[in-house]
Amino acid sequence: MINQESLYEIFAEESRELVVSLENDLLELENDFQNEELINDIFRSVHTIKGSSGMVEYDILSDFAHEFEDVLSRVRSKELKVTKALISLFLEAVDVLKKLIETEQKKVTDDILLDIAKVKEALQKYRGIETEKQTSVVIKNDKNSEKYIEIIMKLAPNIFFMGTDPLMLLKEIEENGEIIRIKCDYDVIPELENLKFESLYLSWTIILKTSKPFSDIENIFIFVMDDENTIKLNDVSERFVNGVDIEYADKKIGEILEEEGLINEKDFEAVLKEQKKAGEILVAQNKIDETSMSQVLKKQEESKKQVSSSSIRVNTDKLDKLVNFVGEMVISVARMTQLISDFHERFKGNINRDLDDTIESLERISRDVQEQVMRVRMVPVGPTFKRFKRMVRDTAMELGKKIDLLTEGTNTEVDKNIIEHIADPLKHLIRNSVDHGIESPEERINAGKPVEGSIWLRAYQQEGKIVIEVEDDGHGIDSEKVLQKAIEKGLYKGGDITENEIYSFIMMPGFSTAETVTDISGRGVGMDVVRKNIEDLRGNIEIFSEKGSGTLFRIKLPLTLAIIDGMKVSVGEEILTIPLLSIVEAIRLPSKDIVKTIEGKGELIEFRNQYLPFIRLYEIFNLETKIKEPKDSVVMIIEENNKTFAVMVDDVIGQQQAVIKSMEANYKQIDGISGATILGNGNVSLILDVHGLEKLIFEEKK
Repeated sequence: MINQESLYEIFAEESRELVVSLENDLLELENDFQNEELINDIFRSVHTIKGSSGMVEYDILSDFAHEFEDVLSRVRSKELKVTKALISLFLEAVDVLKKLIETEQKKVTDDILLDIAKVKEALQKYRGIETEKQTSVVIKNDKNSEKYIEIIMKLAPNIFFMGTDPLMLLKEIEENGEIIRIKCDYDVIPELENLKFESLYLSWTIILKTSKPFSDIENIFIFVMDDENTIKLNDVSERFVNGVDIEYADKKIGEILEEEGLINEKDFEAVLKEQKKAGEILVAQNKIDETSMSQVLKKQEESKKQVSSSSIRVNTDKLDKLVNFVGEMVISVARMTQLISDFHERFKGNINRDLDDTIESLERISRDVQEQVMRVRMVPVGPTFKRFKRMVRDTAMELGKKIDLLTEGTNTEVDKNIIEHIADPLKHLIRNSVDHGIESPEERINAGKPVEGSIWLRAYQQEGKIVIEVEDDGHGIDSEKVLQKAIEKGLYKGGDITENEIYSFIMMPGFSTAETVTDISGRGVGMDVVRKNIEDLRGNIEIFSEKGSGTLFRIKLPLTLAIIDGMKVSVGEEILTIPLLSIVEAIRLPSKDIVKTIEGKGELIEFRNQYLPFIRLYEIFNLETKIKEPKDSVVMIIEENNKTFAVMVDDVIGQQQAVIKSMEANYKQIDGISGATILGNGNVSLILDVHGLEKLIFEEKK
């Protein structure tokens, strides 16, 4: 049985998703006030939060959501027009919902209660208009406002798996009027040995006397109105005169008893055993043939038994453990492959072929399992992108600007661990675009641009990596101003420099060209943090800009942080692993004279009509090796961050999947090393951080 704490965790997780959706729908509604579909979606989100908070007995949240819902109900019925001011109030209400969801009822602080009171008062002003109108109607026509609604509620057998409690629906029906008749159909409950305790067998027919609008009663079932559930609402007020059901006059006593729920259908059938069933009558009257009737009955039965669910929630801790187990499995398979290889060498290939086939099959299955588990960890970037719409709106309003955030590639999937760590860097980049990139409305008009600026947030996969771009159509980066600031700070001491290298100064600690300090930016912090956070994810960031046209920040990230395809290379007694995606090719140098030493540039080699920086790994990591002449080595051509360089190793051993183990947890961060993996023979291989090597080469030479 689920305890209260677990129930609250489920509620909080679902409510967070609803609030994100609610906030984004409100921001979209701001651009299309008449969009009824959006208005209905917004109402559903608040309605669900209200109902869910009631189920976990979170009264403060439930009451606040009820106030919110009442105003939204007026918007749905078109009694209240959507305006920017109303959207702003609704967004304030969303902020309160966020705070309450993240705070258990017993831990709600005075500050939160103050926020609730403030927003409630504003919401009640809009409700007050409705209350005055309703009061005047009730005074004029009090009796006629009452109506009788027949509710037929037959829910799917698997309704509990969908997070709906039928008792909560019945309770909400009761709260909206007086239930004058309720009949529960329990005849379909099977014998005990066939009973499925997780299935719902009951259905209800209810007559509700209410003064609420018909739409309010419909809203109770807003989330169960689908093909799997049978929900029918009929206004039967004409049947009731002075509270009396006039149809009873023409019914037999047995029918009345059955309708009132005083006897069941079987008892009623026993009384009327001489009467044929409706289906038999229809067949007898040639309204339908017997075969068709049998097919319909069969479909009905199959529908009752059908229990389907397209997805389930899995605790992320369980998922992380599963990924770790898959990692260990990959290591074990590599170990077995290594052992078989050793046996082949020892016995000169005299090993049972079945054993080789079994190992190959195991490797294939291991890779398939690993790929599937990695896919489970992949989540779309859309929800993360949507978070920034509100931030752009509020920041732009604060700065007196008009800016639209446009998203592309929201279905692109990224490892969940990367998603969790990329939000803050993106936030910095977007805030910079809003503050520094997009001009004021006056400046844009003078530049011949639309008054409303645009920021694009894109995601796509390219060459085995995830690419995320933040682009604006603002005034661009003034490279001369950036270079001048770099000279003042002693970051640049002369020499040839490209525009991209100039832009890279922006990412240096404490670097800022802002003339004034604001709460939004200009303190010289942020962009260096962006670069560090992205590099910690084994990614890199590039900047492209055109003065007067805009700026583009391009982030490249690995698909996953858990397992990579690597190339094993040897340097002395050490086996190192280089990420396969970074390797262009492996070559042998024709002679030692091809390596040139240039003052201030270090060692270079000529490769296909271009000079590439040349790194001796044994020198970088202080490793003992007998191979120190480039002509006796293998040179790996590496490309990273649009920069190409050459790395000298003793030999290439072969390709292997590498399960990445963090170094920092047990040792410390080492420049040029991103982690470690376990080889098939049980030894540890360090994984090269290609981006770190690129920094060691190019930044030291500036």
